[in-house]
Amino acid sequence: MDFKVQTKQGSERIARAAFEYARKNGKKNVTIVTKANIVKLADGNFIKAVRKVGEEYPDIEIQERLVDAMCAKMLDPEFNKGIEVIVLPNLYGDIVTDVAAEHQGGLGTASSSNLGSRYAMFEAIHGTAPFLISHGRGDYADPCSLIRAAGMLMAHIGYRDRKAVLDKALDICTVTERKKVVTTDVDGASAAEFTDYLLETVDSLK
Repeated sequence: MDFKVQTKQGSERIARAAFEYARKNGKKNVTIVTKANIVKLADGNFIKAVRKVGEEYPDIEIQERLVDAMCAKMLDPEFNKGIEVIVLPNLYGDIVTDVAAEHQGGLGTASSSNLGSRYAMFEAIHGTAPFLISHGRGDYADPCSLIRAAGMLMAHIGYRDRKAVLDKALDICTVTERKKVVTTDVDGASAAEFTDYLLETVDSLK
């Protein structure tokens, strides 16, 4: 046997964070992701808590998705229609963000934030690369996750315009022009070489 504890206070707190994020960033949708068709009590109460908080944000639409379907159809445009901000319990969040990061290019490309009522911390989605450092291959760790985390920090303290430039540069360097860009995960460039290229791209977008 195992237990999953989901408090009303905690559920409402994360729900309010999701709606506040949506409102501050011009989003019109919050999507609740659970497994409420099976975990009826805990996940059902989570949905109730989110919808209760959502009553305070009449300008934001609420919809629901099941976590297994969310992972399976993450790249399906029809399934994801309208999704802008996702709110979900911790375990499902861990799973969904890992799947999303792999689609994006690997865990080394994704950042995360831990936002409290007084403090905030921004980091790579699953930490840095101590294994590569200890094996003398630190030069080949993907720096994108920490750079994206720095962008999230900038937005958090009021510099969303600068985060937008950084995000666009990262997209150019890792997705849009992948075939002609030397990146750490494809062609073996060092983290420093990739970062230099990223800085040049940021300068070109100013």
